[in-house]
Amino acid sequence: MILKSLTLQHFRQFYGTQKLTFGANEDGAVTVILGENGRGKTGIYRAIIFGLYGEQKLEQDSNDANVTLANTKALQADFEGVKKGVEAKVMIEFQHTGVNYVIERSLLSIMDESGNPVERVQKVTLTNLDSKEVYEDEMIVNDWMDNILDRRVKGYFFFDGERIERLTRASVEQRSEISSGIKNLLKIDHLVKARQVLVHLQKQTIKQLEKHSTGDYKKCLQEKVEIEDKLDAFARKKEDLLSYGSQQDHQLAKIEKDLTRYEGKMSEFDKRAEIEAQLEKEEQEAEYAFRRLQEFNSKLPYMLAKNTLYAVKSQIDAYLGAEIEDVSISIDLVENLLNDLTCICGDTFKKDSSQYQALQSLKKAAGYKLEKAEYFDLKANVMKLIGFLEDKENQLQHLLEQLEREQQEVEDLKVKLDSLNRKLKETKIDDLYRLNKEREEVYENRIKVKYQLQELEEQVHELHSAKEQNELALASLKVKSGVHKQLVEKQEELEKAIVAMDKLLQEFEKDVISELESLSTQNFKYLLDENGQRNIKSVQVEDDYSLEVLNVYNHPFLANISQGQRQVLSLSFITALAQVAGGNDTLEMPLFMDTPFGRLSDKHQNNLLDFIPNVCSQWVLLVTDREFSLTEQEQFINSGQVGKFYKLISEEASTTKIQEQTLEMVGGIV
Repeated sequence: MILKSLTLQHFRQFYGTQKLTFGANEDGAVTVILGENGRGKTGIYRAIIFGLYGEQKLEQDSNDANVTLANTKALQADFEGVKKGVEAKVMIEFQHTGVNYVIERSLLSIMDESGNPVERVQKVTLTNLDSKEVYEDEMIVNDWMDNILDRRVKGYFFFDGERIERLTRASVEQRSEISSGIKNLLKIDHLVKARQVLVHLQKQTIKQLEKHSTGDYKKCLQEKVEIEDKLDAFARKKEDLLSYGSQQDHQLAKIEKDLTRYEGKMSEFDKRAEIEAQLEKEEQEAEYAFRRLQEFNSKLPYMLAKNTLYAVKSQIDAYLGAEIEDVSISIDLVENLLNDLTCICGDTFKKDSSQYQALQSLKKAAGYKLEKAEYFDLKANVMKLIGFLEDKENQLQHLLEQLEREQQEVEDLKVKLDSLNRKLKETKIDDLYRLNKEREEVYENRIKVKYQLQELEEQVHELHSAKEQNELALASLKVKSGVHKQLVEKQEELEKAIVAMDKLLQEFEKDVISELESLSTQNFKYLLDENGQRNIKSVQVEDDYSLEVLNVYNHPFLANISQGQRQVLSLSFITALAQVAGGNDTLEMPLFMDTPFGRLSDKHQNNLLDFIPNVCSQWVLLVTDREFSLTEQEQFINSGQVGKFYKLISEEASTTKIQEQTLEMVGGIV
C-alpha cells in the first residue's frame, strides 16, 4: 500500500476541510510533519486508522479513555446552534499492487444535553478508481482492507516515543509487548480456535470416559481434568498479571513525568534512577551467575566420588608397593643390554659390576610393571579423574564466590535505594511526597508482579510434570480397565491432534522469532556506531519474550549498553516487526514514527535517517521543534529523501492548520 493523500473534514483538531499528500519513492519517500505536542500529529495517524479500518481508538488508548474524533469547535458551534450534529469525515487515496483506490469513512457526532459527545460511524465507501467499482457494505469493505493490510499487524507501522522507550526497559510490559507482537505476526487465529475446539471435545470425551470407568483409571481421568483446568486457570492468571504489570509500567512513566516538575530535587531523583539502573544490571549479573551455577549441577554427583578415588589410589599404591619405581623402559631392551654386557652409551661392563646390578634392578622393576600393567593403568586413570574433579572444585568455588559477590552487591544497592527513598519521603513538599509515595508503591507492585510470574512459572512446570506422570499412569491402566474402546480411541486421537497442533504452533513461532532476531541484528548492526558494532554481536528474543543482546563473547550484554544504544535496539526491533509484518525487504506500507529521536547520538541519528528510507516505501515522521533542529533539517536536505514537509500551526483552541512548506522555510530560512 502506498498512501497518496489524506483529506480531513472536522476531524480531531482539524477544523473544516484540509488535505495533505504524501511523499513517494519517485519524489522522496519521507513525509515530515512538524508540530508541538497537542497540535494533531497523532491525530493524523488516528485518521489513517479510522479511515482504513473504522477503529475509533488506537492501541495506546486505555480501554476507559473517551476519545472524541469530531472537532470540538464544530461540535460546540452545532450545540449552540441547530443541534443537527457534526459529520467528521476521512478520505484516503492509496495505491495497492498498481491499482488506485479511495476509501471514505464518516461518523456523526452530536453533544447530548450534558455537553458530552455521542458518536457513531455513519458511512463507508471504497472505490476502485481504475475500474470504477464501488463498495458500500461495511463488512465487504473491511474484508478488502484486511486483505490489503491485516488489521492484526497494523500496529507495527506506527510507533510513538513512549512505545519506543517501553521496548528499552526490561519490564513485564516489554515482554508483553514483544509476546503480543510475535503472536499477532503469526496470524493463526483460526488455528488457535481450532485447538480450543479440540481441547473442548477432549474434555467432553474424558467426562464420558469417567462415566464408563471405575477404580484407579477413573481417578486418573479425574486428575487429568483437574490438571488441565489448573493449567487453564494459570494461563488466565498470567494474562491478568501481565496486564496489571503493563498498567503499573504506564503509571510509573506518568509519575516520572510529573516528578520532572520538581527541578530542585532532580539531583536526588537522578541518583535514584542511577541506583535503580545499576540494581537492574546487578540483578541480571546475579541471575547470569546463578544460571552458570545451575549448569554446574550435572557435575556435582561426580565430585562426591573424589574421596573414594583417593581411597582407591591408596589401595593401589599399597598393592604395588611404594619402593617399586614406575619405569617406562622396555624389559626386552634391558635383557639385550644384560646379554651384550654393553650399556646404552656403548660402554662395556662385567657381570659383577655395579652397572650390571643396576640393570638387574631395572629389569626387575620393568618386569613388575609389565606384570602389574593393568594396575598401573588403573592408577593413571584414577589420577586423571582426581585432577579433573579438583579442577571442577576450583571452578565451583569461583562460581560460588562470584554469585556471593553479585548477591551482596544487589543487597548493598537495595539498602542505598531504601535509604534514598526514605530521604525523599521526608520532604515537606506535599505533591512531591505524594508522587514519591505513589512511585514507591508502583515500583513495589512491579517487583511483586515479577515474583508472582516467576512463582506461576514454577507451578506450571510442576503441573506439566504431574501431567506427564498422569499420562503414563493412564496408559498403564487403560489396558487393565476394560473401558469403552471407542471412547478411548477418540480421546487418544484428540490428544494426538492437540499435541501435533501445539508442535506446529511452536515451530511456527520459533521460525518467526528466528526471522525477527536475524532482522533485528541486521538492523542493529547498521544503526550502531563503530564502537557498538565492535562490542555487540547479536540480538536475541529470550524464552520469556524479553530482548537481550550478546557481546562478541556470546555473553548477555543488555545491562551494559547505553540509553542511546537501548533506543537504537528498540528501533531495530520495531523495524524488524514491520519488515516481518510487511513480508518484504521493502515495506509496502508507510511506517509512521512519532518523536523517535529522543536519546539518539548524532551518529545513531544519521544512521537512522539513512536506514529507514531504504527499507520502507514511505516514512511519515512526526516530530517536534526540539527534535527537528537545524542539524536534522540539514541531514534531511542532504539525504534528498524528503518528498513532503508540513507544519501544524495552532490558530486557536481546538483548531490546527496544516501548512505545506519547504525545508528551507523552517526556522525563518527562505
